[in-house]
Amino acid sequence: MLRPNEKYEPTDWSETMKFLSGTLPEITINSEPEMSSTQTVAKDAARNGRPRWSVYVTDFQSAGRGRRDRSWQSVPGRDLTFSVILRPDVEAKYAQLLGLVASLSVSRTIRRISRDIADEVSIKWPNDVLIGGRKVCGIICEISGRDAAIDYAVLGIGVNVNRTLDELPRLDSPDRPNATSLLVESGRRFGLPSLLGGILTELSGMSGLITTDENRRLFIAEYEPNCGTIGKRVKIVTDDGGFEGTASGITRDGALIVRNEAEERVFYVGDVVHARL
Repeated sequence: MLRPNEKYEPTDWSETMKFLSGTLPEITINSEPEMSSTQTVAKDAARNGRPRWSVYVTDFQSAGRGRRDRSWQSVPGRDLTFSVILRPDVEAKYAQLLGLVASLSVSRTIRRISRDIADEVSIKWPNDVLIGGRKVCGIICEISGRDAAIDYAVLGIGVNVNRTLDELPRLDSPDRPNATSLLVESGRRFGLPSLLGGILTELSGMSGLITTDENRRLFIAEYEPNCGTIGKRVKIVTDDGGFEGTASGITRDGALIVRNEAEERVFYVGDVVHARL
């Protein structure tokens, strides 16, 4: 939350359109100073037929949420919190890849705008973005479809941008990574509209990489080297229990392959805990 008597100027999100400069002609930016959750608003809009690349962004979420129904805390004017409607020409069995696409788009954007910390940026499967092992971005992907086709997908992305260390949330579990922000890691503040434009530009290019078998192969080949989970000793926590082993790769449909001395398993959902060395 803001400190007592502290105010912020609402973000001028029209600057995002200037940043894009016509590179994404389909995009629309829908903004309010405060929303309960951009994900809730965007899902309602998708159900009502709003087209792909409709973006919903706010300075403050009063009821933001992440994966597995966790809350997502935000500080007014400090964070980038938005959701985007996609209507991908992709079979539903490949829907898992959309979250991976989003995480790679965010990580590439962060590396580009802050090259001094580029080597510290990684992805924790499936779609958390970390800097030096600390979480800077969370992503939620929700799908609606009929039979084997995707009707729409809504990607919700939250990036801790200009928060100071004392504004970051505290851990609610020793198995989850500490939070960080771009400001904490780089020592610099970043403009939220241009950051949004950068992520949308990457997302636009990346989303076309999962539409064919060959493109999916190429996408996984790019995602894996950026995924810090690969090669690590991990524990996968699901509703059915836990499994420990070494993360060895990603399947063509975005699942995590984990092996131990006894067996190999493939996981589509679950919390990943990286072993602490």
